[in-house]
Amino acid sequence: MDIKKKPRSVLNIFLFSVIILALIGLAVFTSYYFLVYLAPNFNDENFNYIKKISPDEIKPGSEIQIELAFKNTGVREVKDFTVEFFMPQHTEFKINDQQGKYFKEKNSIVFESSSLKKGEGKKILITLLADKPLDNGTIIKFKDADINYRVSNKEVAGKIKNEAVCKIKSSPKITLSDLLLKDSDGGDINMGDVIIFGFNAKNAGDMNGTGVEASALIPPKTSVIESSVLPDNYKIEGDKIIWRLNIFEINKPVDFTFKLKVLSGYTDGEKIRESVNLKSNQGDNLASEAIGEVRLFPDLGNSKITLTDKNGELTWAGDRISVKVLIINDGERSAQDVKFTCPIPKDTTYIKDSAKCEGAKISAEKGVLVFGIDTVGVGEKKEASFELQISPKMTGGGTVKTDFTLNSNGIEFEFPNTQLNVKANYQVTIACLGDSLVAFSNWPQILDSLLESTFIHADYNVIASGIRGELASGGFSRFDSSIAKYKPQIIVVGYGTNDIGSGTDRFSYYLNGIVGKARNISATVFLESLGFINTAMEPEKSDWPKYQAVIYQVGAGNGVPVVDIYTPLSQNPGAYIADWVHYTPEGSAVVAHTIFNYIVQYLDSDGKRK
Repeated sequence: MDIKKKPRSVLNIFLFSVIILALIGLAVFTSYYFLVYLAPNFNDENFNYIKKISPDEIKPGSEIQIELAFKNTGVREVKDFTVEFFMPQHTEFKINDQQGKYFKEKNSIVFESSSLKKGEGKKILITLLADKPLDNGTIIKFKDADINYRVSNKEVAGKIKNEAVCKIKSSPKITLSDLLLKDSDGGDINMGDVIIFGFNAKNAGDMNGTGVEASALIPPKTSVIESSVLPDNYKIEGDKIIWRLNIFEINKPVDFTFKLKVLSGYTDGEKIRESVNLKSNQGDNLASEAIGEVRLFPDLGNSKITLTDKNGELTWAGDRISVKVLIINDGERSAQDVKFTCPIPKDTTYIKDSAKCEGAKISAEKGVLVFGIDTVGVGEKKEASFELQISPKMTGGGTVKTDFTLNSNGIEFEFPNTQLNVKANYQVTIACLGDSLVAFSNWPQILDSLLESTFIHADYNVIASGIRGELASGGFSRFDSSIAKYKPQIIVVGYGTNDIGSGTDRFSYYLNGIVGKARNISATVFLESLGFINTAMEPEKSDWPKYQAVIYQVGAGNGVPVVDIYTPLSQNPGAYIADWVHYTPEGSAVVAHTIFNYIVQYLDSDGKRK
């Protein structure tokens, strides 16, 4: 063995080791320089953080302000830098304050920078809104933010720690309105009435109420009208209506209404007390009360009145009317100081001393009849009666209307006034067509008086249309202008005296023509016979029987009656005839009564043509 070679080998090994260590050191230095010293850095929590600026306890709906800070504390620039901030549960972004891109699906907002050089960074104020409502004690916890960037085409991801926490401080704020109580008809509360109740509850807080229960008392001697109860998620338990709302959301007021029917058994002035209550799991215990008063009153509103004609038939001018009033107290109290006032209706007069009412003080002054009754007990009936006479001048018909009033202790009751129709008198027009025996005689006027006095419900207009010396042909010619225009229901035709000698055929022709015209206007026709003719004084009229026969022939041929005035006048011509043919006043009366006796056979009991 060559001992001289050993030191050289050791040296070689040493040198080799040194070189290896140097290479390792160089590699470590190079790695550190390029991978650490020349790297970006977002790990320094003094510059990369998420900090809550708002207080730890906040109200629902309040703003939560967050400061997001990031800074490249390394020595190398990064490209396409993004930081994504995540919205915690129970919050939303106040979008208008943000400058990043909001992603609703991920509930996040991303802030971007195309590059971030060494030492470059930002502080961003983020504003969130806490949800409303939120339960008291709700924790709002934030997540870490994600950062992403590119270095030498290498994607790098990281996080910015976020340990911010907020706690919700909230409570419901429930209010209860005053309780409304009113009678459904707007008046006093009586037994049998329906009362309307209503109240309102609101939650103006920032937290939904839980376990909310509202209840309303059902007072004694009342019953619930269940169809009226709202909201309809209710139950009746004992003497209460109960609504269990459970969750009472904020800003969603609830209206409660119900109706009660007042039963019997109350005394006047007795109170109805109604109270409502609202409770919640949050300790609310709210109450409201309303008090109503039951009043008992007399009720005379069902009183009755009847007007009847005393003759029991149709009511005419001049008739008497029987007025009967039944004053009925259907109320719960006696009616005191009852006053029944009866103004006498227009076109009537009060029949003196006809008013009657047991126990009443009766006065009749200045066209007003008044009955004063001290008391009408509960369920009692009092009858008041009197008579009226319709004015005889009310022949045109009309209506008798009552305008009576009824009150007790100054309280006026609705009284059922009534009316009675008065029938108009029948209007009958009679035309008397002829010669001087019509023109120079007053028998048409006497006929009018006889008819008027016999038939009180008919008004007659007897028209005398006679021309001295006129023949039947003249009557035929002027019929339309002298007779038809009056539209008479009855026509009395008297011709022949002047026609004697003109020819019976001619006379028959025109007399038939007059009858035909009368029938064309639907009139009932009466033909007068010839009266008494003194031929000694007027011998040229000796041929009168032939013309008398024509009159009867025309009557028979047309089915119209012929009034025989000859017979009664011939009984005493000296008294009835002034000259050879014209009538004395007594003769006119005989003719009027004779024609009257014929006409009445064609009238009904009221004087109207059958």
